[in-house]
Amino acid sequence: MSLSSMRERRSRKKTKPAALNLVSLMDIFTILVFFLMLNSSEVEMLETSDSIRLPDSTSEKRPEDRIIISVSADDLIVQGRRVASVKEALRSSGPLIEGLKTELEYQADRRKRSGRDFAGAVTILGDRNLPYELLKRIMTTCQHAEFTKIALAVNQVSGEGV
Repeated sequence: MSLSSMRERRSRKKTKPAALNLVSLMDIFTILVFFLMLNSSEVEMLETSDSIRLPDSTSEKRPEDRIIISVSADDLIVQGRRVASVKEALRSSGPLIEGLKTELEYQADRRKRSGRDFAGAVTILGDRNLPYELLKRIMTTCQHAEFTKIALAVNQVSGEGV
């Protein structure tokens, strides 16, 4: 092949300049920005169900790692395990809720055996309309099971206008 025929072949091929597709790059950066926005928050999120509406608070202090007791309209749940129904807890005679006490003693023993520091700390996630009698029984049961540092979970709101 001669040099002139090669030049003709090149001139026939119209070469486009290389282009950069920015759509994919923008999609990646958008996803990255949303990921960073969601995960850069300093607010601690506790797992709650839709049936529990927490009360509001203006406290700035954050809770420490604790055993979680969730109280919905129907059930008492410790660390994700159902231990009693609310009806049973309110009907029981005496100040203690036996299913709750058994589970808390198990959790305390498990933490002590694993070598973790047992501080006797528990957080109660209860609906804002929780009957006081039930809350009192839960707190009494916690104290009998060596959980004396009791915190109540609330929604944090700004202190202005409250």
